[in-house]
Amino acid sequence: MLDDMFDCIITKHNLKNLKTNIVMKKIAIVILLICFPMVLSAQSEGSKHYIYNILTFSGSLKKEGFKVDVDNGKEIEKLKDENGKTIKFKTPAAALMYFISQGWELYVNGATSEGAMVNGIGASETTSYWIIRKPCTQEEFDKTVEDGIRK
Repeated sequence: MLDDMFDCIITKHNLKNLKTNIVMKKIAIVILLICFPMVLSAQSEGSKHYIYNILTFSGSLKKEGFKVDVDNGKEIEKLKDENGKTIKFKTPAAALMYFISQGWELYVNGATSEGAMVNGIGASETTSYWIIRKPCTQEEFDKTVEDGIRK
């Protein structure tokens, strides 16, 4: 009788441990499923290459339109269409959507300021810029870097 009671207690204890182990394994699987895509994303992100352009702006939105200067690493020039005509935009948002439609993504935006003061009178100018990027192959990236080096 005592042996049967002891076996019953041991079996209940083992059953409780077995249930705890199953729950812990399920939790570990859920954590793995959550973390696995992040690990894959981090690995693939490191192997991507991008071509970068820096955009600056000029013109009056009300008068002649918003013009974009493009620094592609080789030269800085006004954005032009396939016929060589300068492209003018109604708003900065229109310019941004144009570049997104061409496969670019906005990477960074910012501004630089410069100015001078003489005898208490001064002036300053602020230039806004966007850095845009587009995915490319290793070969395209290497060629772009080489083209940008002055020889």
